[in-house]
Amino acid sequence: MSSVLVLAAVPIVLAAGLLALMKVPTNLQLTVTDSALVIEPQGLDRLWTRRDRVELSLAAVSSIRIAPRSEAPPLPPRRNALHLPGIITAGAHGNTFWDARRGDQLLIIQCLPGAEFGTLVLQFANPFATLTRTRTVLAPHPHRAAT
Repeated sequence: MSSVLVLAAVPIVLAAGLLALMKVPTNLQLTVTDSALVIEPQGLDRLWTRRDRVELSLAAVSSIRIAPRSEAPPLPPRRNALHLPGIITAGAHGNTFWDARRGDQLLIIQCLPGAEFGTLVLQFANPFATLTRTRTVLAPHPHRAAT
């Protein structure tokens, strides 16, 4: 009888986990140093993205902007990273690194050829504040656009 209860509980636990995942925001820390842009997934985001850290040389960043999800790069047909439509997209999807939930305003970082990723698509609680913090570091470089 107890194995029947366990089997019955599994779908309930999975559904509760998915529901919680929809409500939990991304947990990213973005740090700008003199020479690099460092993105560090925190907590469960380390598990979802399979990364402890993404570090980009400032020279490799071509632009950073806030855009609606509709302007984010499409996901490749074959992917080995986490994607549950409408819930979470996380990890390396082809040449694009994602960590986003259901939010529509995403921070999109474009990189020059030769960087580890061509694009990073990130969701922050306040993407405008994150963009403002990075704008002062990126602005002095003429080959970049920070919009």
